[in-house]
Amino acid sequence: MMHDYGCMLRAYRATIVRAMLMCHERSTFIPVLGNSFARRTTEIEVGHDARKQGDSKYSFSRLISLMFDLVTSMTTYPLRLLSIMGLIVSALGIGFGFFLLFMRLIFGTAWAAEGVFTLFAILFIFVGAQFIGMGLLGEYLGRVYNDVRARPRYFIQRVICGNQCEEKMR
Repeated sequence: MMHDYGCMLRAYRATIVRAMLMCHERSTFIPVLGNSFARRTTEIEVGHDARKQGDSKYSFSRLISLMFDLVTSMTTYPLRLLSIMGLIVSALGIGFGFFLLFMRLIFGTAWAAEGVFTLFAILFIFVGAQFIGMGLLGEYLGRVYNDVRARPRYFIQRVICGNQCEEKMR
C-alpha cells in the first residue's frame, strides 16, 4: 500500500511498465495503475526540497477535480455505497410505516397526525428505491466502463511445465 501518491519519483519493474503501456485509457493515474498490477510494492521515503521559485499550478478546485477523476475512474465503490444507502433508507421507511400502523392500531387515528407521518414513510421508501435504482444503473455503467478499458485480466510472466507438458505442446 502506497502512502504518497503525489510524488512521481518511482521505479517499476519492466513487466509492470509493459502492463501499464497496454492500458489505453483517457486518464491514467500511474501510481494507482502500477499498484493494481503489482503484487508487492515497496515505498522508499524521499526528502523533497522546498520549491525555490514559482507557485504550484494545483489550485484547490483542481485538486478536488483530480480527486473526483481518481474516484470515478478507478472504482465503482461510491455506486455500491449509493445502493446500500438506498437499501437502508427504504428499510427505515418500511420500518417507520410498520411502526405507524402498530401505533395507529393501539392509539387510534388521532395519534398519526392526519396521515402526515405516513406520507413520510412512503417518501422514504420511494427515495430509497430511487437510490437503489441509481446505484444499480451506475454499477452497470461501471461494468461497461471496465469492459471498454480493456485492461488485461491476467499477465503470464512465464510458463513452467515438465517433460509431459513439453511433449503435449509439440
